[in-house]
Amino acid sequence: MNIWIIEPRDPLIVRDGRPFGPTPGARAASLTFPFPSTTTGGVRTRDGLDADGRFQPSEIGRVKQIGVRGPLLVELDPTTGDIVRWLAPAPADALLLDVEPSNPTKAVLKRLVPLELPAQASTNLPSGLSLVGMPKPDPRKPCGNAPRYWNWNQFGQWLLNPQDGEVTLTDLGHNGPVSEERMHVSIQPETQTAAEGALFQTRGLEFTQKENRTRLALAVATDAPHLKAGIAPLGGERRLVSWRPSSHSLPSCPAALRKSIVKDHHCRVVLLTPAYFLNGSQPSWLDSQRDGVTPSLQAMAIGRPQVVSGWDFEHNRPKPTHRLAPAGTTLFLKLDGDDTTIERWIDARWMHCVSDEDQNRCDGFGLAVLGVWDGSLKPMEVSS
Repeated sequence: MNIWIIEPRDPLIVRDGRPFGPTPGARAASLTFPFPSTTTGGVRTRDGLDADGRFQPSEIGRVKQIGVRGPLLVELDPTTGDIVRWLAPAPADALLLDVEPSNPTKAVLKRLVPLELPAQASTNLPSGLSLVGMPKPDPRKPCGNAPRYWNWNQFGQWLLNPQDGEVTLTDLGHNGPVSEERMHVSIQPETQTAAEGALFQTRGLEFTQKENRTRLALAVATDAPHLKAGIAPLGGERRLVSWRPSSHSLPSCPAALRKSIVKDHHCRVVLLTPAYFLNGSQPSWLDSQRDGVTPSLQAMAIGRPQVVSGWDFEHNRPKPTHRLAPAGTTLFLKLDGDDTTIERWIDARWMHCVSDEDQNRCDGFGLAVLGVWDGSLKPMEVSS
């Protein structure tokens, strides 16, 4: 697959399903990050354009089979415009706490692990799943300015060797694109003057960090055969983005990580994009026997579900609403198989999509990487 950079020239609006129009007091708020369906739709639309720049309905069946992985957040070189750093959503099995005495630039990083409950304790989790948390209670409060995106170097270390300790927040990552508000007025087409009182507001995502002038963009991996570089609209209000190919490839699986997973016969699966699971938070495709390996879910660290819908242009109707496991979700798996088949399983899962349905995987939902886990449950200490 080739990497394509999507760099917004204007604040990007990727809206939820609430209706919006140029009516007095209306507000169009953007999601904090695009769903894969937004960027995948952009890829397939551009790939299906004819010589006159029109999308042909006869192309719908073909372009729906184009595989896309992403989007992922990237930082760009200010001169060349190519990728200089990949970023990943903050993993759900990492908890940042305030340091003492208070220091807004630092935080204490704590690992959340599957726990062995005390005798006679129980949870409302599905049968067989362990609780995920800190083995020992910690009175400190969660960090209020924890970065939502981690630099890939720090994220890769967390996958390979997660350790508790004090971290500098700016070294760990940042919050990605920031919200930018604009006030608009409805224009009367007959007179080209403002309609009385017809003010409305839009809130988009600004992909330039103003404090350090860092250029941010989206990156997707795709096998689209006819994708072209250029300027095109994407998202709400047809805001413009720049499409161009990158010389980079997706981050590869480190040899030490592969070796550790094969030795332990256990691993973590961390979602880089939201995933659709038929059973809500529990995967079925990922948790089934494939490539000679039978995985079994042991525990999960997961946040609030996200909800996605959209418009089906093929059938001219709304798409069904789905609840998604959010990016950063961490699944703890046991792997039953021999060393050779587990190696093949790792290759088939690293930077591949793990949603339950074929079309959702093709659309980029559930892009995943792997991390180490030795399979042990840590005793849970209860304060008296």
